Amino acid sequence: MTEEKVSRRGYMKYVGGIVVVAVVAAAGYGIYEATKPTPTPTPTPTTPTPTPTTPTPPPVKKETIKIASISGWTPCEIGPGITEKFPPYAKEKLGVDVDLIWDGVPWGAALERTTTILAARDPTFDIIFSDSQWIGTYAVPGHIIELSDFIKADPELKAIIDDFYWEHRNYYMTYPFGSEHYWGLPMEGDDLVLYVRMDLLKDPEEQADFKKKYGWELPSTYEDFKDIDWSKYEQICEFFTRPPGLYGLAMEYSKDYDFISCHVMSFIWSHGGDIIDWDTYEVEGVVNSPEAVEALEHYKAVLKYQPPGASTYGIDECVTAMAQGKVFSTLTWGAVGYPIFDPKTSIVHDKTIAVQCPSIIGKDGKTRRIYCIGGQPWVVSTYTDTSKDLIFEFLKWWYSEPTQWEFAEKGGMPVIKRVIDSDRYLTMHPYSKAYKDMITGARDFWHFPEYAEMLLVFQEEWHAYCAGETKDAKTAQDKVARRQTEILKRAGYLKG
Repeated sequence: MTEEKVSRRGYMKYVGGIVVVAVVAAAGYGIYEATKPTPTPTPTPTTPTPTPTTPTPPPVKKETIKIASISGWTPCEIGPGITEKFPPYAKEKLGVDVDLIWDGVPWGAALERTTTILAARDPTFDIIFSDSQWIGTYAVPGHIIELSDFIKADPELKAIIDDFYWEHRNYYMTYPFGSEHYWGLPMEGDDLVLYVRMDLLKDPEEQADFKKKYGWELPSTYEDFKDIDWSKYEQICEFFTRPPGLYGLAMEYSKDYDFISCHVMSFIWSHGGDIIDWDTYEVEGVVNSPEAVEALEHYKAVLKYQPPGASTYGIDECVTAMAQGKVFSTLTWGAVGYPIFDPKTSIVHDKTIAVQCPSIIGKDGKTRRIYCIGGQPWVVSTYTDTSKDLIFEFLKWWYSEPTQWEFAEKGGMPVIKRVIDSDRYLTMHPYSKAYKDMITGARDFWHFPEYAEMLLVFQEEWHAYCAGETKDAKTAQDKVARRQTEILKRAGYLKG
């Protein structure tokens, strides 16, 4: 790069230029200072006070609980009116908006309907109202949730279970029967009870005529029936059999669902027999044993105290005959007796009470009162698309005392022991005490998946005998043993 030299003259011109510029600038500044306007002060900005706002609550979660129920069955008819209180509870306590839907079909269609839906892994139902004997049918293929771990993990739920009767815990909840594998929770308890006309029993003229004929006094209180066995009770039935206007008894003989079976099994057990060897699954020599044959003969024999056509009677016919005053007594379920005490449907509503069923003195001399347990659990579908936490909250709500009391007041059979045993419940309905007293010693039948096939054999063969289609009880019981043995062999319980 060539260095450029500046001459002194050039330098002086340069410096002189700077001086001139500086002077002019200084003069201009002085003029500006003299003439500049007074500045307007800039206002200090103020921060506005924020308007208070309410935080937006989190959205309420929406769920639906869908219950498969039984149409026309008392607890399922009562249930929807009670459970309509759960959605407000769930919204307030759980922050969940719940729709609760009950969907029922008749007893005869319920098992097939639910098993078909479950086999398709369909979430149509979250909770299923089940008969106790259906538990194995649902549990073995994995269609329902085992509840054991949920119960262990939830102290509140465990406390509820601890307040069930032994019979309710074992018959409504377990598979295999009697194990600690819990699959269901009792929705309603039930027993067979005996409804009797107290106005006739307390009538002085009837009492005098009965004592003259039979040599002992008619029972006239609830407590009196604790000592009544079937030999005595048949005398009472005979005494009040006065056709065509009045008959002594109505019982179930229909081959629909399990109507005749529950009654005949009760007679078999009370006679000292059984329906199966529970250890070996053998039925040959058990269901057709002398005790079982005698029990079936006995059950048919009491038809002579019943109205014409009684060999086809089911629950409705028994309740109707009692409510219309056509029979002195009927032996049927506690859960279905409410219409007998309803003045809108019964002419004997204020004349009837329920008592314990008669005992039977077996050939071994032992007195037994062993009757089939009724009642039903509900189970939870494996394929539910509803929160399991919500389902268990619903179930716990069902067992709360306010809900159990409402259920009881409306005619349901509660399952919480402290409710059942209370004086308030025992005096609530004319059947309350009989329900409580028949729980202890009640018995259930098979819980395994072949239940429906086994039951059909009972229904067909026992009804055929009582209807006069099979010549004798031994032939009927031999047919039962043969057909059920084939079922049990095919299922692998017995070697073929």
